[in-house]
Amino acid sequence: MSRADGPRRALRPPPGGPHAPRAPDRTACVLAALAPLGWFAVAAVDAGAAAEPLHDPQAPPAATVQAAVWGYDQNAIARRLAHRWRFPDWLASALGNLNLPLAAARFVVADPDLFAVAQLAVLETERRTHTLGLTDGADRPALLAALKLDDAALDELWTRVVGASAEPAPALDPNPHKVPLVANLLKMAAECRRRNGAALVLRLEERLDHLHAAVARVGDGADQRTRDAKLAALAELAAGAGHEINNPLAVISGNAQRLFRTEPEPERGEVLQTIIRQSQRIAGILRDLMQFARPPQPKPHRTAAADLLAAVRTDLAPLAAEKGVRLEVSGGAVGTFVRCDYAQIKHALVAVARNGIEAAGAEGWVRLGCTDGDDESVTFTIEDSGPGLSAESLEHCFDPFYCGRAAGRGRGLGLPTAWQFARQNGGDVRHEPVADGPTRFVVTVPRSITLEFVDRQSA
Repeated sequence: MSRADGPRRALRPPPGGPHAPRAPDRTACVLAALAPLGWFAVAAVDAGAAAEPLHDPQAPPAATVQAAVWGYDQNAIARRLAHRWRFPDWLASALGNLNLPLAAARFVVADPDLFAVAQLAVLETERRTHTLGLTDGADRPALLAALKLDDAALDELWTRVVGASAEPAPALDPNPHKVPLVANLLKMAAECRRRNGAALVLRLEERLDHLHAAVARVGDGADQRTRDAKLAALAELAAGAGHEINNPLAVISGNAQRLFRTEPEPERGEVLQTIIRQSQRIAGILRDLMQFARPPQPKPHRTAAADLLAAVRTDLAPLAAEKGVRLEVSGGAVGTFVRCDYAQIKHALVAVARNGIEAAGAEGWVRLGCTDGDDESVTFTIEDSGPGLSAESLEHCFDPFYCGRAAGRGRGLGLPTAWQFARQNGGDVRHEPVADGPTRFVVTVPRSITLEFVDRQSA
């Protein structure tokens, strides 16, 4: 057996098979240690370029450095090396897909549990030290939910790991048999690729790169597409149910009012009044539900983004003062115009901001702002200082009648209706995670590019 075969023989699946309920320590450590395999390859060819992102915050993005040295990004390099060195599937599939969100990675990696453990370990290391772009597409909330962890548990694990590694290893091992062969193997692989790369293998590897990019794109949009499909189905159900409930409710309310007008006994009259009040309450809920399920067709006009923000602040200022929340509206929207139904988009922004005020609580803050999203849209951001969304709230926050607050304090139709209004105006409402930052929701609205003549007929 040659010395180059040594690493391969050491990288065997753990006892119990690759699909054990959780990843064994030794296996997870091997995967985490080899996570920057692509960067090892970059360092073997150009050590200075590989070290630059660790020391210079203004260094080019990781993918740019990797492409300049090897012609591929970190994951593509790792896939090629894992194939040439015949790594086992549980290792090769994870190394080549570390930037995929867990939802997409489950379909392409051999051991999803092992992948989740290693990806979270690498992600936390990058968040707390230096980033090499190894886990840019990772979905941290999904990883925490899959592994049943929270931030407090991660902090405790990090403290234990850092404490255990406080003693630095010697810089030079005097035993030459213990010197790692990774650098030499990488240099040999890079040189071999330049000299003897077979055309068929290269084409297959390029096809694999395209498939990997497609899986990444599908994974990035899967949650949003699932949410949109679920809300569309709920809207159809709500529209049908609302119509069916409204007809018998009108009969109940009408008969109760007729009986109340002719009822001589006060006790029976009080009971009939209770029926009338509760019927009116149900009717109000149905009106809100139908506004989500079948909103009126929008009447889009050219509107200044600053006017929308000012209207939202005016509407919510009393509620913010009552709750003791500081309501801030940042600039940056001057000269920016959107094309939308003013009342509907204002309703959407008010609904999202009201949720922020409720979540921030006394002495908290809510910040509204507007930026140019792209050539076709304008982005409104609503941030609050609240505790953020739990994994359950993040999954269901757009569901009708779901309310993360105590029962009876809200109908849970604010965000669903905001989403429906934004959607039929050509925009969207979504939650945007911010690492160690505020809770942020984003409302996108189509930009108004061409000027419109003012309709003077309704002077």
